[in-house]
Amino acid sequence: MRGLIPWVKWAFLGIALGVIPTVFLEGVRLLVEEPLSWTGLAIRWAFVSSILLLAGLARPYSIGRAQYMWPVLPGIGIGGVVAGVLYARDGWMWAAWLLLGTIYVLVLGLDSILAGSRNPLRRWIWRTALALTGGVIPVALSQWESRFADEEFFVALEALSLAVLWLLLWGMHSLHIRSSGLYLRRGIRTDRRYVGLAFCLAAFAVLGGTVWAYRHSFYPPQAPVYPGISGQSPFLCGSGTSDPQVYNGEEVFRRILDRVAANPRKGPPEYGMLALGTGEPHWAEAFRDALLQEAAEGRYTGPAHSVKSVQLEAALRVYYFWRVRDRFPDLFSEADVSRLRDWFAAINHRALTVEWVDLMYALAFSKWPEGPYENQENGAGLLALLETTDLADPDLSAANRAYLARNRRGWTARFRATDDAVVYQPVWIYNAYFQSLYTGETIGDNARRSFEWSLLQALPDGAPLRYNHPGSASLAGVAYFGATLFRDPRFIWLAGQAVTELERQGKYLSAQPGVEQPVLLEGRSPSEGSCLIYGDSGLPNQTGPLAPDKIVFRDGWGEWSKYLLVNLRFTGWHRYKATNTVSLFYWDGPLAAEKLDGEPFRWLPVGRSLFRDKRVPRENLNGLVVEKTGMAAVLYTLTGIGGRWAQDPPYYAEVLAFETGTEKDWAHIRLTGWRGWRHDRWIHFYHNGGPVIIVDEARGPAGSGAALVWHLIGAGPATSERIKLQNGNNPVEFLLLPLDSDGRVAAGGEPGKSNTRVIYHALPRGHFRTATLFLPGDWAGAEVKVGPDGQSLWVAQREKSIILRLGTE
Repeated sequence: MRGLIPWVKWAFLGIALGVIPTVFLEGVRLLVEEPLSWTGLAIRWAFVSSILLLAGLARPYSIGRAQYMWPVLPGIGIGGVVAGVLYARDGWMWAAWLLLGTIYVLVLGLDSILAGSRNPLRRWIWRTALALTGGVIPVALSQWESRFADEEFFVALEALSLAVLWLLLWGMHSLHIRSSGLYLRRGIRTDRRYVGLAFCLAAFAVLGGTVWAYRHSFYPPQAPVYPGISGQSPFLCGSGTSDPQVYNGEEVFRRILDRVAANPRKGPPEYGMLALGTGEPHWAEAFRDALLQEAAEGRYTGPAHSVKSVQLEAALRVYYFWRVRDRFPDLFSEADVSRLRDWFAAINHRALTVEWVDLMYALAFSKWPEGPYENQENGAGLLALLETTDLADPDLSAANRAYLARNRRGWTARFRATDDAVVYQPVWIYNAYFQSLYTGETIGDNARRSFEWSLLQALPDGAPLRYNHPGSASLAGVAYFGATLFRDPRFIWLAGQAVTELERQGKYLSAQPGVEQPVLLEGRSPSEGSCLIYGDSGLPNQTGPLAPDKIVFRDGWGEWSKYLLVNLRFTGWHRYKATNTVSLFYWDGPLAAEKLDGEPFRWLPVGRSLFRDKRVPRENLNGLVVEKTGMAAVLYTLTGIGGRWAQDPPYYAEVLAFETGTEKDWAHIRLTGWRGWRHDRWIHFYHNGGPVIIVDEARGPAGSGAALVWHLIGAGPATSERIKLQNGNNPVEFLLLPLDSDGRVAAGGEPGKSNTRVIYHALPRGHFRTATLFLPGDWAGAEVKVGPDGQSLWVAQREKSIILRLGTE
């Protein structure tokens, strides 16, 4: 009995020392605003204490020069391998806990061997490497598991916090083993030199594998197909009701110029556009003065840091100098031209200069670092214009042309920007246009599709659309540019609608390249109805497959037409977690939309600080959320970083059916393979003032949590389970109806705002089914109930009624 007392004291000391790392973890969770959970606290303390106890038992000890005995190493290794196999195969959380614990015990043991040198510098080099190992490997496993769906800087923060955790574990482990001579004696003989070599090889293998997996995480090589969709016909549309409004192309052009003139932040591009559009000398003089002022300041010639999109701003200066000088040949003196040529040469040099942010893009895009900015092809657009206008630095012209020859992009390669935010498409179109000026190639089908892609998503009243970005951009300018290129009356009409909305809101426009003279054409409304839209995928320098992109449901193009937008993808560089979510429901204004108004992350580099892309959490969107599993769940339990909901939806949702008709349009969309969950979504979009009914059914592992989230705008008071959406004189009711007996609906708003988040919390039994109804106009207040067979939904209002079979059409 006496022999057990030292071991009991030793165990109690290990448990007590586990308090300090546990307190650190609680501090991290407090910083990320995770609530205190006593159960979670107990789990973290037990995990940390177990590591200290096992590492203390299995600590290697020296038996001679560079020779060590490592107790129970085979048992730890075999346990870790078994846990790793089960974790990789099934994603079991308990296996992830065991694997992570094994990693920490092994790395603490490695410290005794590798950091046992008497040289302090060498000792701390090894210890730092081991701490980074303790931080990076768990996070790398979590990112492999989630296909690198998390923001890179957040991942680095989590790895840093785990590295600090390992250092605290090492400190407590050192105190523990110094306080007692108790440890196991038998083990495996090891040699420090071979252990160090094996560690370095393993570290390089893990690093190489992580980089390879990261580079292949932005899009898959294959995408779901749909009958009737092809590269030559990527849009499948029904017929909609046209708007009787007709616009005069010349009048729309004048109104666009007025909106540019109203811009309080006019710069050289705006003055240049006004000079070209009006022919008035005073705008040309303003352009000259503003351009020479920027040249004197050396704009766009200094380090760009994390914001290389300034290359587009530089390209606009090149473009308008070229066009205005041609229109007003006596505007610039020879001295002016010489000064501006020197400035453009300096801009050229800066564009080819590699900066730190280019290393990040090179890592992601599997390329050697280069200065031209890849996103939206801004760098290619700038270099193409410099060469087209003969304003490039003569010493750099060969490098410019070599880059453009290696990177034939624009309309030659695709019709859609690979970034999933609608505001990027006009930017990409302008850069595609600049590249076409350089190549001289005929503007063909891809160019037309690039404008149609925006047209088919346009809101019926001309308001700017937004998703995955806190900002929005009017389509007035880019639509008119499309009319200039293709003489298409639909684009004149869209430009007219958009500029009318700008005038209504008192907003203005920035410069629009290519919009320099009126198009003498009568603008008429599009006739396309609801559309299934496929689009290009990949990265700026890589071409991916044609892939599901969006579904647009619409009644027509009248100002009071209903509109619903569904996102089908999570791919690209600027991507967000929107697979199988409703981006927007719109009827005379937004009624349900993504929550994109988060504060910028000011501690991040400026180019990464906006609330967009992977920084937008899945729960801010309108769709299914599921709980984290595997290593992601383990790390969330430890640090609280990233929240409880998984942030890695599949790349694409598959469209199983899409049909349009006179009574309604409908689609069946399926998301599969998300941590064991399958989500089927049926959308029934009734015309002629009818409702929108969305049926969701999700199946997943029993015991795993899931929920359905909606973000409503302008929500008024709730009556029973119904929420009235304030929409002027047009009432719309929202109803989320559970179709099974389980689950709970909760609604809550933000203080001082009329926005409401509605969540259906499913019980953890692996299945739920709901119906979401938007009841507009005369349908508000309709009786809604499940049919007696349990497989139909009945909606009745006065003499009108709908009987909808659930799960089928």
